[in-house]
Amino acid sequence: MRKKAFYILFVLFLSLISFGTLPWAQQGGEKLACILDQLKRAQESIEDFAADITQVKSSPIFKETMISKGKMRFKRANQIWVEMYPPYPSITVLTKGVLWIYFPEEKVAQRYHVAGNPLLAKWLLFFQNPIETMGEKISLQEEKETEVVLRIDPAEDLAIFQEIRLWIDTSNWMPKRIELVEKNGDRTTITYRHIRINSGIPDSSFELHLSPDVEIIEPMRR
Repeated sequence: MRKKAFYILFVLFLSLISFGTLPWAQQGGEKLACILDQLKRAQESIEDFAADITQVKSSPIFKETMISKGKMRFKRANQIWVEMYPPYPSITVLTKGVLWIYFPEEKVAQRYHVAGNPLLAKWLLFFQNPIETMGEKISLQEEKETEVVLRIDPAEDLAIFQEIRLWIDTSNWMPKRIELVEKNGDRTTITYRHIRINSGIPDSSFELHLSPDVEIIEPMRR
């Protein structure tokens, strides 16, 4: 259950990153620097964001491919909702400095307070300086008329991953697909569809209402 929640959280922040103009970006060539600048300017204009998502996970160990679908939305500052549908249902919510991960089938909700939690604070840095936080190197892997593909070498903290690739739609400079390749050969691909930008998402849509019979646990509480 925890690993599934980790993927949801990681992919969420990766999809909403705001690329800064970093010194080493110039070393990757003028074209890469221009792309990063386009991403930065486009995402600085985003107040809220919503999309349908599809996650496909394959493994060399298991023959069956796991496919799950859901939806996500984001609103500044730091309000997030990710809902995954059956057969792997879950709801991940970040609001008012508290992260909730709710598993309806188990009737369990995990609660994490961002303040005083170094791991969650690190993820939140993605909104300000994601590349420096997440990876040590980024490169332009492919460029087409309608999209560009960026390759990110994971930082030491994300040593589970061998490679991260990000597909960007150049019509709106938003992510359209993310691929995470683990060192054990597992591969997870997340695709974004029906993207809505600055549609006026209300704060009330980030409220999580739990029934009285849901068990609330705090895994990182000291």
